[in-house]
Amino acid sequence: MVKTDRVSALSHTVRYSGKAAGMFFRQLLGSPEFAQFALILKRLTGLSMALNTPDVGTTGLGLSGDMGNPLCKMIRDTPEGARRCEGCDRRHQAQAGADGKSKLYTCHAGFLDMAIPIMVQGKHVATISSGQVLSEQPSDAAFHRLCRRLTWLGIPERHLRIAYAQAPWMPRNRLTSVMHLLEIFSQQLCDNAWRIRELEACLERPQIRKARAIVEERFRESDLRLSDAAVAAGISVAHFSHVFHKETGVPFSSYVQSRRIEEAKRLLAETDQTITEICFECGFNSLTHFNRVFRRGEGCSPRQYRMAPAPLCASSLGGA
Repeated sequence: MVKTDRVSALSHTVRYSGKAAGMFFRQLLGSPEFAQFALILKRLTGLSMALNTPDVGTTGLGLSGDMGNPLCKMIRDTPEGARRCEGCDRRHQAQAGADGKSKLYTCHAGFLDMAIPIMVQGKHVATISSGQVLSEQPSDAAFHRLCRRLTWLGIPERHLRIAYAQAPWMPRNRLTSVMHLLEIFSQQLCDNAWRIRELEACLERPQIRKARAIVEERFRESDLRLSDAAVAAGISVAHFSHVFHKETGVPFSSYVQSRRIEEAKRLLAETDQTITEICFECGFNSLTHFNRVFRRGEGCSPRQYRMAPAPLCASSLGGA
């Protein structure tokens, strides 16, 4: 469990709200510390880790392209398996968030999983998930018990055995120690992110904070204009344009486009939506314009980005 409720010298400058949850989640996910720790965890234990939104609607892998336990991937690749896994993840991670403490549990397929909630001012903002560990030491008897549990999957036993041979196992007491290690790491990760947000809020003009907030709230609307942000900031359009560019280093229109492209990249990696659907969902009103802006920023087309090896991830690592 991670909490950042303690008072600091700058705490009066930052107020956590629902709108800030998405920004805080992306800040945690995008931190180099998260990727570095995921790599270390994988090397030391063979376990994968992911960061999930509280509703498990968005998941980011610690290591891009890491699919975790091959048995779990096999299960998730079926519609019924995906439904069961997502339901299991959502239920247990919500409970961990509601209790405000980490949870070691057995998923629907019989694997051991961990959910470590990240709490900010009493609100559940994200969950670190890891595990997908066999619940008993590998053996022929244990394998056949697992096969009986997964009869609904309809996968030939020989295929299950190949994946079973690659699935991680460790004693429950060792797994509990790994969970405690993840708690310590998540505490430090969250504390660092919170301090950065406090400092940014302290240094940044109120008008810019208001502008960022309206962009976060309305970037999906194609008619979002500079004048809308200026009204929210409470200053004239001309003055706002000058102040925003000076403070952020980019024009307001470029800032909005960057946010739209960031969301488009997430949808390309995490959903099966068509590129046209993503274009309009992210606030672009022309597919040609979307492709041009995307290519200018990313050096490739949206289609090439989606097909590239190991884009940021769509598969959750909690549950099978």
